[in-house]
Amino acid sequence: MTLAIAVAVVVATLEVQAWGRDGHSAIAYMAEQHLTPQAREKCHHYLRHSLAYYASWQDHWRFTDPYKEIHYWHTSKVDAHNNLLENGGRAAYVQIERIRKEMKDWRSLDDSTIVVNLKLLIHMVGDMHCPSHTSYPDQPAYKDYNIYCSGKKTGFHKFWDASPSYLHKGWTCEDFHRNIDTMTRRQIAKIVKGTADAWERVNGAEMREVYKLIPHDAEYTALPEQDRKRAVEICELQMLRGAYRLAYVLNEIFKE
Repeated sequence: MTLAIAVAVVVATLEVQAWGRDGHSAIAYMAEQHLTPQAREKCHHYLRHSLAYYASWQDHWRFTDPYKEIHYWHTSKVDAHNNLLENGGRAAYVQIERIRKEMKDWRSLDDSTIVVNLKLLIHMVGDMHCPSHTSYPDQPAYKDYNIYCSGKKTGFHKFWDASPSYLHKGWTCEDFHRNIDTMTRRQIAKIVKGTADAWERVNGAEMREVYKLIPHDAEYTALPEQDRKRAVEICELQMLRGAYRLAYVLNEIFKE
């Protein structure tokens, strides 16, 4: 493979990552700030790195033979009546709950299983909160839904995947933590309550808004200011939900 082709492949891979590399890293970084000392110690023991280090692991490995099935564990489908569609288990919330159940008895699992489960949770809990990762059979397919950013054509899905970095230019993980990770314990407790399927029902009800917010073929920079502010609000809220819920899941797993 020539250098030019190799670079093109890497760029293409990065462009299709959900939440983008920066968004996933920021979610994982914020989650780590809310881990209990015991959960933090266990995660570091098994991962040998921070949560953010493996935030995009699933995106990089989903095209390899041992892990091709995880390619389908990034999104969830919701019908016109907000009913969850399990899609044969190929839904983020289904796999999150499967891993949570398996990890209840984590002491009986071999280290390699624990490590892979942790890497998947770090990615999928964040992934399911990406505004474009709840899909609806009654809405336009991603490939047919384009918008423009400063005159440049981009996909609806791609726009929301890149929204943390696009709407917060130059922000680091620490910037996200310092600027938006400001909810009270009571607010966080309300967000983390329930299971992944309950969280996905909320996504299903609320993320339909993004289709109305940025219409097909719209120029984002030409939208009314209140709509652009709302896009930022949605992006930040979904990032925080992902971060708080990831911390909650890991704290519950390693609470004993």
